[in-house]
Amino acid sequence: MVELIEVNVATALFTLCLIFSAFFSGSEVALISLNHAKVRQLIEENKNGAKALEKLKKNTDHLLITILIGNNLVNIGAASIATAIAIELYGSVGVGIATGIVTVLMLVFGEIGPKTYAARKPEKFALFSAKGILFLSYILTPILWLYDGFKKVFRIKGELGSPVVTEEEIKQWIDVGEESGTIEEEEHEMLYRVFRFTDTIAREIMTSRGDVVMISDENSLEEAMDLFNKTGFSRIPVYHDQMDNIIGTLNVKDVFAAVYNKNTEKGITGLIYDPIFVPESKKIDELLNEIQKQKTHLAIVVDEYGTYAGIITIEDILEELVGEILDEFDVEEPDIKKIDENIFIVDAGAWVDRVNEKLNISLPMDESYETMGGLFIDRIGHIPKRGEKIEIDDTGILLMVMKMRGRRIVDIRLTMKEKKTD
Repeated sequence: MVELIEVNVATALFTLCLIFSAFFSGSEVALISLNHAKVRQLIEENKNGAKALEKLKKNTDHLLITILIGNNLVNIGAASIATAIAIELYGSVGVGIATGIVTVLMLVFGEIGPKTYAARKPEKFALFSAKGILFLSYILTPILWLYDGFKKVFRIKGELGSPVVTEEEIKQWIDVGEESGTIEEEEHEMLYRVFRFTDTIAREIMTSRGDVVMISDENSLEEAMDLFNKTGFSRIPVYHDQMDNIIGTLNVKDVFAAVYNKNTEKGITGLIYDPIFVPESKKIDELLNEIQKQKTHLAIVVDEYGTYAGIITIEDILEELVGEILDEFDVEEPDIKKIDENIFIVDAGAWVDRVNEKLNISLPMDESYETMGGLFIDRIGHIPKRGEKIEIDDTGILLMVMKMRGRRIVDIRLTMKEKKTD
């Protein structure tokens, strides 16, 4: 009778160890799979266990060590108890029986089952287990301190299982989202523009000095009014003596008000605003903040020698995020314009895959570029000049630069070989 009671107690302890093994195995999958952004969302939703989860995620090393120690202890305990029960019932033969039974039970109920469930419902399992794992980590604090000291002595840096989300991974998620239909094509393109935005510099999107409309400070306000009327611009740079000597910017509203009120005696110099000068290499996200603080819409771009190179407007910067912004004076042009049966003018900003789709061709794709301009620069190996050509291998397609804006390609002529007929 006593032996029977002991076997029953041992069986209960074995079952308890098996439950704890499932708990630790599932916790490992659930807690590690959740990223910091998801944890923050759970805290904002005031989910029970979210704060404990946040504390655990602050140190992934301690989290993993706590789970591994707990899991090993219960697995060893389960194996020892099962062996003791088997020996009590079957003698020395029971060791082999216990090994087989424990292996099967641990794999199915202690590892595979709970990890599969946790992988499918990581949030639910993580919130359920967070408080228990956190409590155990407090108990194991001396061991965790010992581990931290070990890391310092051997200069081990980084954390185990630290969830790092890279830009390329996010782009892959965006691509998958578009393919599955959860992200629209326009949203897909805008999200990609956001990644390019912080890497783009002023030189890449500025209007080069040769394309800039300017006015001398010696011109009259009536002449300035005519120039605004012809161009449709709202702001124009003003120079003194020579175009490299820019002294300010002129706003159409001020000119109109002065001419309308016949208050023109001060001339252009009495209406100009101090110019903002920025280097070609300035990142446009930083430039946008600077322009907003200065409460202006136009900046003068200078090269490394301080020489005037072009201008950049707040509209140029925003177009890098939202695409082309057209007003009443702009004429919308398609990305691909057909000139002849096999000749097309293609916007350099058009995506290569879209051009392939629309023209039924197979221009090469690569991770190093996304647009037609990027393809051209990748193949030629330098910033091209107007008129430079390249032939795309194995496609019979010839690309030629038709228009440049500073160092940025604007338009490319795409010529396909004529299709032979029998």
